[in-house]
Amino acid sequence: MPLVVIGIVAIAAIVSVRCSSLQITGTGVEVRNYPQAPKLVPLSEVERFETTARSGNFASIRPATAVLVLTDGTRLPVRRIEARDAGYGVEALNARVTQLRDL
Repeated sequence: MPLVVIGIVAIAAIVSVRCSSLQITGTGVEVRNYPQAPKLVPLSEVERFETTARSGNFASIRPATAVLVLTDGTRLPVRRIEARDAGYGVEALNARVTQLRDL
């Protein structure tokens, strides 16, 4: 029975990540953590992306996520660490933010 519960939770986490989205444009960073409504953060308020440390008993099955750090210190969770024009991973997302700031 516990394995069934673990399987259901793992599937729910995967679906949550797959249905989430991230878009980085000259206007800002739009984060949609499924099932929440999208949030648009202006590019001027974006500091950087950071990886989220995995913790807990089942850290190995937890999907990779990130945190968007804003200039005022606020941290916004990001479930999907892939953007269409940026690529995959925190380094790629930070490179895209830097590239758009330099334009």
